Amino acid sequence: MKAFLIGRPSSGRETIFRALTALGPSPVHSDLRQGEATVADPRLDYLSSVFNPRKHTPARLELFLPKPQLEPQKALKFCLEKAREADVILMVLADFPDAVGDKADPEKEAAFLTSELKAADFVTVSTRLERIDEDNKRGRKADPQERELLAQALKVLEENKPLRDFPELAKAPRLRGFGLLSAKPLLALVNLADNAPGLPDYKMEVPYLALKGSLEEEFSLLSPEEAAELMGAYDLTELGVSRVAKKLYDMMELVSFFTVGEDECRAWTVSKGDNALTAAGQIHSDIQKGFIRAEVVAFDDFKACGNFNEAKKRGLFRLESKAYLVADGDIIHFRFNV
Repeated sequence: MKAFLIGRPSSGRETIFRALTALGPSPVHSDLRQGEATVADPRLDYLSSVFNPRKHTPARLELFLPKPQLEPQKALKFCLEKAREADVILMVLADFPDAVGDKADPEKEAAFLTSELKAADFVTVSTRLERIDEDNKRGRKADPQERELLAQALKVLEENKPLRDFPELAKAPRLRGFGLLSAKPLLALVNLADNAPGLPDYKMEVPYLALKGSLEEEFSLLSPEEAAELMGAYDLTELGVSRVAKKLYDMMELVSFFTVGEDECRAWTVSKGDNALTAAGQIHSDIQKGFIRAEVVAFDDFKACGNFNEAKKRGLFRLESKAYLVADGDIIHFRFNV
């Protein structure tokens, strides 16, 4: 899953990026910085403790930070263009005084940025519709379904609504290639000062999480034991990166399944409603192509039994077809033949 961070440079985007990826400042100038955020999962930790594998591979979130050395308006345009490649957009908003002591207004900033996403889509959609109509006049017939979907999208945008509120448009395969920004899941990350009291209640049209960015960056560079001790001093029980991952999984309706063994215990991510054949393809196209069956046991059942043999004795080990809908926490072994 690719997530792009957008927002003003003064919002602390880079601090949030470093907090989520545990990367330090970049020594090399680049217009686009990339990192990974680990999706912690206690279930995978337990499975690795049982199988003691050579590799322990949690799910990961790819994070991208556009950092163009441009004046603010051009920089924002660059960020929005790059964000077309994202699966989800993380909008960083400041809620701390700026360098001259002026108070930030995250609600106003959120409204501005969401309007920019919709405005960018309006230009993309209207321009494409104009080209289609010109082609039709010249006798070059375009896909009528594409034109109809674009016309519906334009109507939504003219009403100042984001396309994500209309799943039939946001997920339409014919519109996917346009990278429409307001169709993508959007999560606001409000960057608080270290000494901010409590968590404010914001009025926004998008879901949000409040993080103390500089503190989270400090936590990310410590050992788990040191981080837990310091977090306790601030009455925090969970790292910001875990909170962000959980929120994204909930927003995007994602679930995790596991593959286990002596070589590797690994978490995989699919959408709710994906079947076993789709899950097999996440691992390797050959497994999907040669799919025979899926051997499945729920994580809670496995933990209660302690091993696969006991799960089989209790009738909790199942053989499923390619149509089986993967459930969160399934441990799956795929049988295939290519």
